Amino acid sequence: MATPSDGEASVTRTYRVALRLGEDYITLEETISLPIDASDEEVQQAVDLGWRVYRAQREAVEQQVSSIREAHGSYAAITVRDPDAPASEKQRNYIATLQDHLHWTSDELASYATEHGVDLVTLTKGQASAFIDGLKQLAEERARYVVDARTRPAGDAPSAGSGAQPASEKQLQALARLAQARALDLDAETDQRYGVRSADLSDEQARMLLSEWQVRPARSTSGRPDPAR
Repeated sequence: MATPSDGEASVTRTYRVALRLGEDYITLEETISLPIDASDEEVQQAVDLGWRVYRAQREAVEQQVSSIREAHGSYAAITVRDPDAPASEKQRNYIATLQDHLHWTSDELASYATEHGVDLVTLTKGQASAFIDGLKQLAEERARYVVDARTRPAGDAPSAGSGAQPASEKQLQALARLAQARALDLDAETDQRYGVRSADLSDEQARMLLSEWQVRPARSTSGRPDPAR
């Protein structure tokens, strides 16, 4: 694989993933640099190597955490101190990091917050903790499915045999109706959350999205609550 020499024009790309360990957060990072005239094959080799390093780093961290938990036993659930106090700078910085991982604009982040009843301006510590958990889950889901898509042979769709059962036609129709009721673009929503079009959703992804949308009522475009049906 070609590597840029000193003084040679190059392109650098950094991959990051945030992991929560108890009350602390760590970021795994891998940076790839290639000469500006690198071939498509060299670019693909570099990207594949970056993902292998990322997976190895993450597996090592997860094994360390698992070993620590086994050695010290279970701990009580984490309690946020002063949950009604304003969100800390650390929490806001971590939200910004997750926003970067999701490739969201400020408007997209604000829209997601509004859907979950969160005001980013008056965010409290308790709200920030729950909001971070939701963003982290989305980021992890997206990263996992992007990796699966990259490593899956071209033209192969997820299937039960590969460990990811595709969403049923009934699930996709239900999602389409719910998206229409919310004036949302279904493909844009699934691409934002999972990095795939709605037709390529897995059964698990479809169930998660259905559960979320069915529990949370659609917002009225007039700003008033929807009448009971």
